[in-house]
Amino acid sequence: MEQQNRELKIQQRIERLKEITRKDSKKKYAGAQFVLGKIYYKYKKDWQKAIEHFLNIKKEDNPEKYAGAQLYLGSIYQYKYNNFEQAEQYYLNVKKKDNLRIYANVQLNLGIIYYIEKNNIEKSKQCFFNIKECYDSKLYANAQYNLGIIYEDEDDIEEAKKYFSKVNELDNPDCYAKAQYRLGVIYRKSNIDLAEACLKRIKKQYNPEVYASAQFYLAVLYYDNKREKLNIFQLKSYFSNIKKQDNPKVYAQAQYFLGIIYQYERQNIKQAERYYLNVEKQDDPVAYTNAQIKLGDNVFFDKTENKLKSAEEYYQNVDYSDDSFENYIIAQIMLSVIRNKNLSIFEEKQRKGLVIQICHIRELTIGIQKELLVKLKSNGFKNKDGLVFEREVAHYTKPEVLFNLLKNKPSDFRLNVIDFMNDPTENQILTDWLDINTENNNEIKTFLASFSFNHNSLNQFRLYGNENNIVGSSISLVFNKKFFGDDIKRSINPASINQFFNNTDLDLPIDDSAKSVVATMGLNNSNENSDPKNSEIVAEKNITSSVGSLPLFRCLYFDPKNDYISIAKRNKYSFYLEHQSDSPENIDAKWKAYLNLLKETETETETETETEKEKEKIIRIREKLKKIKEIIDFLKNPENSKNPEEIKLKEIIEIIEKITNLDQLIALALMPISCLVKHAAFEDEDECRMFYITNIADELIQAPKDYAYANSLFVNYGKIEDYLEKIYLGPQCQPHHKLWITNHVRTSQSKTRSKPIKVVQSEMPLR
Repeated sequence: MEQQNRELKIQQRIERLKEITRKDSKKKYAGAQFVLGKIYYKYKKDWQKAIEHFLNIKKEDNPEKYAGAQLYLGSIYQYKYNNFEQAEQYYLNVKKKDNLRIYANVQLNLGIIYYIEKNNIEKSKQCFFNIKECYDSKLYANAQYNLGIIYEDEDDIEEAKKYFSKVNELDNPDCYAKAQYRLGVIYRKSNIDLAEACLKRIKKQYNPEVYASAQFYLAVLYYDNKREKLNIFQLKSYFSNIKKQDNPKVYAQAQYFLGIIYQYERQNIKQAERYYLNVEKQDDPVAYTNAQIKLGDNVFFDKTENKLKSAEEYYQNVDYSDDSFENYIIAQIMLSVIRNKNLSIFEEKQRKGLVIQICHIRELTIGIQKELLVKLKSNGFKNKDGLVFEREVAHYTKPEVLFNLLKNKPSDFRLNVIDFMNDPTENQILTDWLDINTENNNEIKTFLASFSFNHNSLNQFRLYGNENNIVGSSISLVFNKKFFGDDIKRSINPASINQFFNNTDLDLPIDDSAKSVVATMGLNNSNENSDPKNSEIVAEKNITSSVGSLPLFRCLYFDPKNDYISIAKRNKYSFYLEHQSDSPENIDAKWKAYLNLLKETETETETETETEKEKEKIIRIREKLKKIKEIIDFLKNPENSKNPEEIKLKEIIEIIEKITNLDQLIALALMPISCLVKHAAFEDEDECRMFYITNIADELIQAPKDYAYANSLFVNYGKIEDYLEKIYLGPQCQPHHKLWITNHVRTSQSKTRSKPIKVVQSEMPLR
C-alpha cells in the first residue's frame, strides 16, 4: 500500500510538471523538465524518457538547469549505454561559469573517460586538476585519489603519495580509506611503520571492503616482519576483524593463511583443516583450490586423522584456471596416480619436481603469448616523432558476409572451428615439433577468426572472400581497437578444460567411491568454410550468446626443420601506400621505426640505472621455445638427461612412471600458443588471430542450419558496425556490391558512431 501511494504521488507530480510550458516561463519550464528528467532517471529508471526531458532544456532557458541536464545526459550515455563519445559531447557543453559543482562533476566523469576508455592520460589528469576544493570538497578528494592512482600506474611513486595524502578524511571518507590503503601498500617496501600507520587509519564505517583488505595487509606485515617471534594471537586479532559479509574474497584468503600458519608454524593440522574448510569456492576460487590441495595432500600423505573425504574427492574440487594452474596440475597428477592405483614409493617432493617443470613450460608459453599480443591503440603507437602504428587490423571476406553482418537484423561476427582451415598443419606445428601426443584432446576445440595487418593487400584479395569464382571480388573490413579485448585469460574457457579432464578415460576405471582497484575511476568457391578469413558466414541462429571480448595475437611463423622464426607484422609496402605523399627516405625511416617499436631490431635503451641492449623479440621467443623443448625432452626421456637442474633424476623418473596423462598436461601448458604457431610457408599472410578454446559440448557452439555449410561449427562474437573504420572494396568487387555497401554506410550509420565508415576502392592491379 505504501509503495502504491508513493507511485501515485510521483505520477501526480509528473502530470503537474508536464502542464508547465515554455510560454508560462522559460525558467519554470526548464526547472520542470529538469525535475521530470530526474524522476524518470532516479525513480522510473526509464533512461530514454529522462533523455527526452533533459534535451528539452535550452541554455537560454536556464544556464544552471541546462548544465545539470548535460551532466545527467552524459552520465546516462556513460554509465547506462557505454557510449563514451556521446557522453563526452554532453559533458563538454558544461562550462565553469554555469555551476561550479556541476562543472566539477563533469570534469570527474571526463577524467574517467579519458583515462579508462581513451587512454589519454594527460587529458585525464587535466580534468582532475580542474576540480578545485572550493567547488566541492568531496569531488576534490575523489579527484586527488584518482590522480594518485594515475601516478602510481606510471610508477611516479612520489607524486602518487602526494595526491593520496591530499585526500581529507572528513571530505570523502570512502576515498580517504582507499587512499590510505594505497599508501600502506606503497610504504610497505620502504617504511613498515608508516605502512602500518596508514592501514590503521582505515575505519570500517568508511568502507568495510577496504577495511577488511587493510586488516589482511596488517596481518601480512606482521607475519613478514616478526616471523621469528610469531605471536599467533596477534595474527588472529587482525584476521578476526575480517568479516565474510564485508569482503568475502579477503575473508577466504585470511582463512587459508591461518590454515598455513597452524599447519606449518604450529604443526596443528586439525586446527589448520578447520580454517581450510572455511574457504569457499564462490568467495575466492584460487584460495579455495589452495585449500583443497592442502586437504587432499593431508589425506593422501597420511598427515591427518580427519578422513571424512578421500584425497581424490578433494583433488577433484580443483578446477582449471590461469590463476591456479599449478594447483590444477598437482590435482591431475594425483588423480592419475590414485586412479591407476600406483602409490608405492611416492613422496611429495617427487611430485614437486615434476610440477615445477610443467609450470615452467607454462610460464615460458605465457611469455611467448605476451610477446605476440597485439596492443592496438585508438591513436596508435607513437615514437618521439609522432609516428602512428598498429591502429587497426583487417578481415578479408565476401560481400555476402558483410551483408549478413550489417542488414536490418544483423548477425554476429563469428569464430569458426579450426578443424576445417586451409592449413593442414593447423594447430599441430608446435606439438608435433615437441613430440606431444594430442589425440586424446579431440574434444577440445579451437575457434578463431583471422585478421591481417595489411588492409589493402592484393595477395589477400586474391585468396580470400571471392564470390562466383571472380578473383579479387572480396572486401577488407578494417576494425579499430574497441573490437578486441586485452585479457589474455579469456581465450581459454576454463570449464571446458575441467570437463575434458574429468571425462578422460584412464587405464583403470575410477573407484566407486570417487565423485566427480580503481573502483572510484569508474566496458568461394568450393569450400568457403575452409577459409579462415571467412569465419562468420551462413545462417542466422536463435542463440545470441557470445564469447565476449577477446584479445588479438600475432601469428608466429615457424619451420621445425630449420628453426626459422618470424612474426606477423605490417609489410613495408603498406607504409608506402599509407604515406605515398612523403619521400622514399622518410617512408623508409618510418618503416625502420616501426620495426624498432616491435623490438625486432637491436636498439640501445638507457635508464637511470643501466644501459642495456634489448634482445630482439624473435631471439626472446626462440630462447623460450628452445627451453620448452629442453624441458619436454627431459620429461619424456629423463634417463638421457645430463643436467636435471636441481631435481634428483631418480625422483622425477619415479613420479613420471606413475602418471598416464603427462602428454595431456604438457599440451595444456602449451595451449595458449598452440594455434598461434603456423608453418613458415604462410608468412606472407601477416596474420593475427583472436581465438577461443573450449570443449565440444560448450553451449556457445553453434552449427549452421544450411546443409551446404554443415561441415562447420562456430561461436558468436558480436556486432561489427560500431567498430568498423574502413571498408576496402577488392579490385574486382562487383558494381552491385559496391553500390549496396556505399549506400548502407551513408544512410544507416549507427547512432553511437562519432564518424562515418570510409569506403575505399582498392586500386591494386589485378589481371
